[in-house]
Parts: sequence; structure tokens; C-alpha cells
Amino acid sequence: MVSRSSVDRDYGDKRSIYAAGGVPGYLIVDPMAAQCVLLTEPYGEGEQADYGVEQTFSFGLGVPVPLLGVELETAEFPTLPPVKRHRRP
Repeated sequence: MVSRSSVDRDYGDKRSIYAAGGVPGYLIVDPMAAQCVLLTEPYGEGEQADYGVEQTFSFGLGVPVPLLGVELETAEFPTLPPVKRHRRP
């Protein structure tokens, strides 16, 4: 789950690290944006690695996670005040 101190790391550093490691799916649960981001289809190497598919689901919607064969229910996920995150260059 994203926190105020980890937002840039979760959306940036971890995204490329996990993609470079071939992790088939990375789910970011962000209570400040009230959303879940599911990243799949990793490609590339090193800091340039990324995910080919990005799906965003607002809290309150089910998040299908086909890799695990489940749907994550988010209706009762708590939210926090928004925080501005930095974009990857």
C-alpha cells in the first residue's frame, strides 16, 4: 500500500525494479488517489524496464487479478488526503 513517504518509490523505482525482475504483475494500492493500479506484461532491462499494460480501478470497484484467479474487493478500502507525486522522467 502506498504511503505519503513511499509514493514516488512505489510508482517509480519499484515499478522498474519489478518489471526488470520479470514479476508478471504489480498491484499498487493507493489510498491517496483512491485507486488501485494493476501493471502486467513486464519488458525491458534495468532502469528502462516497465510494464506494457496498466489498468486503473477506483476504490469501490472490483479489481480482477487474473494471475491469481481472484477479484479484489475495494469497496471498504480507506482513503487518505491526496498527495502530489512526481512523474518518472
